[in-house]
Amino acid sequence: MKAKLVSRLATAVSTAVNGSPPRIYAPSLRSLPEGSLLVMATLPVIDWNDCLLRDLRALSDKGCVHVYAAMVMIDPFACWEDFRDLLKGAGISGVVNFPPASIIEWPPVGMPLSPGREIELRRMEWFASLNFKTMFAATTESEITVAERRLSSSLQGILHVREEDLAMRIEDEMELVSGGQQELSTPQFSLSGATSSKETGRKKRE
Repeated sequence: MKAKLVSRLATAVSTAVNGSPPRIYAPSLRSLPEGSLLVMATLPVIDWNDCLLRDLRALSDKGCVHVYAAMVMIDPFACWEDFRDLLKGAGISGVVNFPPASIIEWPPVGMPLSPGREIELRRMEWFASLNFKTMFAATTESEITVAERRLSSSLQGILHVREEDLAMRIEDEMELVSGGQQELSTPQFSLSGATSSKETGRKKRE
């Protein structure tokens, strides 16, 4: 009997091999108080990218196939060349824009993308030009369409972040659910448990 392959959003990185499910590496979540809601990850209470840099400096090459480092792509102070070198040194070959800018920034009327979303895409195009694989965190179908066009062959997956996901409790590992990728041009994933967490909260209020 084959073991179930599970995709995860995780605070620690582990060695993976070809054929492994994708994993999103988000060490910054460890810096938030235990039991925090995921929405805390979108607030300026931690330096998301600095937490990632510190972790990367402590890693050696683990051959992290199908691992995507979660980064705030709109960070105006990041030294992206440092990220490039440290990711390569750790053997991490993918990046994802998590948390996505669109959670906290909405596009002006008549514009398909917000300014922050455009910055995210350009930064991810830069990583793609360096042969990194990309996963795009999106909140709407229109964002998914733009990402598929702009990121092209580097795009290996879509993380569909829904409003109710932000009410989830942060854990060291959070399961990602496949969105029926055989019917989609790009494999899609979403965080599991968001709906049940929301329903639990509703029952408590009742």
